[in-house]
Amino acid sequence: MNIAHIEETSLIYGPGIRFVIWVQGCSIHCKGCWNKEMWSFKTKNEYSIDELLTNIRSINNIEGVTILGGEPFDQYEDSLSLVKQIKKTDLSIILYTGYEIEELHEMKKTEIFRYIDILISGRFVENLKTMQGGLIGSSNQQFIFFTKKYSMKDLSKINESEISIDENGKISIYGYETNDLQQWL
Repeated sequence: MNIAHIEETSLIYGPGIRFVIWVQGCSIHCKGCWNKEMWSFKTKNEYSIDELLTNIRSINNIEGVTILGGEPFDQYEDSLSLVKQIKKTDLSIILYTGYEIEELHEMKKTEIFRYIDILISGRFVENLKTMQGGLIGSSNQQFIFFTKKYSMKDLSKINESEISIDENGKISIYGYETNDLQQWL
């Protein structure tokens, strides 16, 4: 898989501590997107499904995996293969997409629904931007629950950001609308 970034432990991309994978490449290009550096399909970090699973399994005390991007459905076969393997564990799976669920049905990219707990779908719409959406960036986006593992009460009601400092002292900021925060780095 072409991966933009991995954050092994995050508290802002769903319930509990989560392993977060940002895929590289997006064909949708939402106006106002704050992950434009993930639009290019040029290979950034190549991982096999087995490598990703090994990394996921090496992290203790995570509740689940969140996959976003970029656009995970632009790497559909790899995303499907990955979530099938994750589903064999007791980890929950949240998957983001800019596509509407009807578009995914039209594209016949729905098998993945059998393996995920929550799909967060819909394009980011700049004039519908919300900072009170929790896991969504604009009010048109929707939560689709495929299992009973979670409900809306389990999800954050406000958009959050997170600061990460790696072993080399590199500071990164993740979350919603972090552009203003990046100026302080």
